[in-house]
Formats: sequence, structure tokens, C-alpha cells
Amino acid sequence: MNQQPLNLIKPKSIHIEVTENGILISNVRIPYFIVQKGLKLGQIINNKRSDKNELDRLKDVDMDVIIEYLNNGEISLPCLLIEVDEPDKNEHIKITLE
Repeated sequence: MNQQPLNLIKPKSIHIEVTENGILISNVRIPYFIVQKGLKLGQIINNKRSDKNELDRLKDVDMDVIIEYLNNGEISLPCLLIEVDEPDKNEHIKITLE
């Protein structure tokens, strides 16, 4: 029986938008492979440190799970990862996997 090769979905970038008082102040796209390598590097560095810091939050970030969901069709691109509203500061942050 011939099996069709899987069409694996590969994200191209992480898109970060920051608005303040309704004005776009930051609009950045980071290639996905750089984000992936950066997360792994942060996890390695944090594991070697005796004083845990903000990098400790990276231990629970598993982008492979998100990729698995993409390939299973449970989610699709673009995929909103994080959206934060801070009304008292009039700031809005949105992080999307594209």
C-alpha cells in the first residue's frame, strides 16, 4: 500500500506587535528557526545556573507540541500564541506564530 508523504507545516516566523495608546510602536517578525534555537539555548543556560531567574519560565515552553497540533490540523497558521492587554498602561501586546 502506498502512503502519501505527510505535508508537514513549518512556521516561518513569530510576529510581535506592541501598541501603546492605540499607536503601533513595535512590529517585529523573527524567523521561527531563530526562536526555536533561542528557546533551547535559554533552557540549556538555565539548567547550568545555580541561581534560577526569568529563564526558568522557558522550561515549560515546548514548541514541538504546537507544531504537532499544526500537523494534526487541531490549529492552523497564523496562530495567536499570546495576547496581553494592560488597560492601565494603554498597552496591547500580541504574539502570533505565522
